[in-house]
Amino acid sequence: MYPKASNEAERLRALQDLDILQAEPEPHFDAVCRTAAVLFGMPISYVSLIAEDHQHFLAKCGLDLDETAREGAFCNYAILSDDVFVVEDAWADPRFRESPLVINPPHVRFYAGAPLVAEAGLRVGILCVVDQVPRRFAPEDRARLQDLASVVAAQLSLHRAKAKLREREAHYRLLAENSSDMVIWATLDTVRRYVSPASRTLLGYEAEELIGTRPLDQVHPADAEAYGRLLSDLGAERVTRAVSTQRYRRKDGNWIWVEVNFNLTYDADGGRATGYVAAARDISARKEAEFQIAHMARHDALTDLANRTLFRERLVQELAVSQRRGATFAVLCLDLDRFKFVNDTLGHHAGDILLRTVANRLRALVRSEDTVARIGGDEFMIIQTGPVVSSSIRTLAQRLIEVVSQPIDVDGTSVTVGVSVGVAMAPQDGTEPNLLCRNADLALFQAKDSGRNTFRLYEPGMRFGSP
Repeated sequence: MYPKASNEAERLRALQDLDILQAEPEPHFDAVCRTAAVLFGMPISYVSLIAEDHQHFLAKCGLDLDETAREGAFCNYAILSDDVFVVEDAWADPRFRESPLVINPPHVRFYAGAPLVAEAGLRVGILCVVDQVPRRFAPEDRARLQDLASVVAAQLSLHRAKAKLREREAHYRLLAENSSDMVIWATLDTVRRYVSPASRTLLGYEAEELIGTRPLDQVHPADAEAYGRLLSDLGAERVTRAVSTQRYRRKDGNWIWVEVNFNLTYDADGGRATGYVAAARDISARKEAEFQIAHMARHDALTDLANRTLFRERLVQELAVSQRRGATFAVLCLDLDRFKFVNDTLGHHAGDILLRTVANRLRALVRSEDTVARIGGDEFMIIQTGPVVSSSIRTLAQRLIEVVSQPIDVDGTSVTVGVSVGVAMAPQDGTEPNLLCRNADLALFQAKDSGRNTFRLYEPGMRFGSP
């Protein structure tokens, strides 16, 4: 019998709420599988949604199955934790050596799966990579797979948002005789000559209030230039059809995202353009989901700090600024002391509370232009933008140690952890991202080797394992 999560009922409700098991295939999920297969050099990748008695393959690459029974499925174990679940050799693992997926096609020998976390932190499925030979899976591979899984989870949220939006639109159609889209006919000079009653819902205006106005009258200033070019192209008949998205101001002063589909209209003979028909709809929910996807792809799901991907991007940017301006900046590598003891004795929930609290404390100690990232586990990194000097970095490092070491309330239990800090400064300690991070990590090692809850600045000659 396979294991089940303690919150199995809630997990299944969250999966049902996604309304995706019976949905039409969506190509972007397959694209993620293809990307994962290429990234890790494996023949098989799939997105598995774990239903009550079977696993449904929402997307796949290199796999000729649509679903399998849960009995013998690797994903039953991967769904139990937020961590990446790895089986390096299924033949050597008594849990899986008799699995149909091992004995029969696809003959799984290696498996790695990262959970897909839906709303309320419930795990609904797994993003997997599979090989037919034993493999090793390094920590950086686990981090990359988790990053891809966060993108898939965000896409699932987007699917749900789209489904809810479709439901609302269908409801509006039942309640009204006309479409929820605001339909406009305008002459080539963009003056509105007809506006449908849906304007009341979309923009808060009665249709008559918008007759004689122009779309640029309501468009956000940041979007006006690009939108104006499109309207000019329509008016000059350089384009006959177009789709644009921009923010419109409602009558109440609020801004909403609107998608507008344009089609030129012609006179009875079909030779001379007379204007255009536009259908405008509110896509604020979709935009919010897109923003969420972009945010989740670059932020840690637990702490909302920058993740490894965003940290790397910011580091490359700061190095470019440093080289251009000749300014110094610092990279700080932090590792919590005694975190494992708290996690092991009080449980993962307590560990999560502790990590979120530490993240908030770190965020509060730096400037808005600095970057705080959770790289993995209890490891954090900070980019302090320049210019900086050694004395200010020492002050910051000491302050980080003091603030992190303050007691933390975990569900009524007071716990205390420390932090060790390693510092590398650019450009003197490195002008390349990997070297700068390695030197900060070397300084961290020396700090931990010196008794923990302290800091060290990188010095030439530092080595891992040296006294």
